[in-house]
Amino acid sequence: MSSWRQRILDGRRGDLDAWLEAEDTTERTEDEVDSEQRANWLSSVREWDPESALPEELVIRLFGGEAGSGGLRFAVGNALLKPLQDGVTASSDEDVELELVGVSAGSTVLHVRPVAEGQASAEPSVSDEREAEESRPTSRVMNSLLDAVGTLEAEADVSEWTPMLSSLSRVVSALDKFDLSMQLRWLDGQGRVRSTSLTETGRGYLRELRKSHGEAFAPVRRSISGLVTELKLSGAAVIKPAASPAITVKFEPGEISSVGWRLGEHVHLVVEERRRITRRGARPVTDFVYVEPEKFTPVEELEDLEIALRDPDDGGQHGQSQADAG
Repeated sequence: MSSWRQRILDGRRGDLDAWLEAEDTTERTEDEVDSEQRANWLSSVREWDPESALPEELVIRLFGGEAGSGGLRFAVGNALLKPLQDGVTASSDEDVELELVGVSAGSTVLHVRPVAEGQASAEPSVSDEREAEESRPTSRVMNSLLDAVGTLEAEADVSEWTPMLSSLSRVVSALDKFDLSMQLRWLDGQGRVRSTSLTETGRGYLRELRKSHGEAFAPVRRSISGLVTELKLSGAAVIKPAASPAITVKFEPGEISSVGWRLGEHVHLVVEERRRITRRGARPVTDFVYVEPEKFTPVEELEDLEIALRDPDDGGQHGQSQADAG
């Protein structure tokens, strides 16, 4: 090295050492790097267009024998995507529907997006839009899905995710059938990126749960009747049947105010028994969840309804003559 270059390096070495000491050497994950890049891009674009947003996408990467070509066989898609949609539906009361928008190589990569909502609020402010993004049902539901899969991988307490176990069990069956592993990666509208995988560890744990707690994978509905002994605005009611212990019935948010029950009233209702399970064969806990009756028109409301019959060949003339006579 020439002497002038050496003199420059020696003169700046102190500054270089100080810069290296201040540099963050913490190893960052791929998700953290991608999240920062997406957030920076969104911030730059919003300088020019405050209403800009990133597209939301669930990236499903499949590994294994059936995924080597970068394509998706119909048999694999049918076996895998339907239970995945059912798992998303079971994770929340929110109606989030998914659609497949692309398949690419790199093993087999499925690009899935939430179906766009039909209507949007009129001219929201930037702050309102960002707050709405934080609470969007899509992000909540997708994060719940990744949390559930991550819990299986950690072989941890899955009681919170019991409603999803039946669907996730069918996902595992599809992966087992076609000798696949799966990685899920969620990219939200604010730039955040999250990943988790469903490997043989999580799949094996779910198989164990299915063998030891099969009742948790198939909720049962049954009718009960009894006296209302307690009502809680938090979303629960205590029902005392005549010949059995009292049952605490849970309601979905806001649902208990619509039933119109009073203390001491005798009620009939349908509940869904949901078994919650805990880690490694712990004793299950049963929740009773209120099932809203299907809406129907009582026969009594039809008694005063006037019904007029006419011959199909009269072209409606009989009805018209009656109207004229009236």
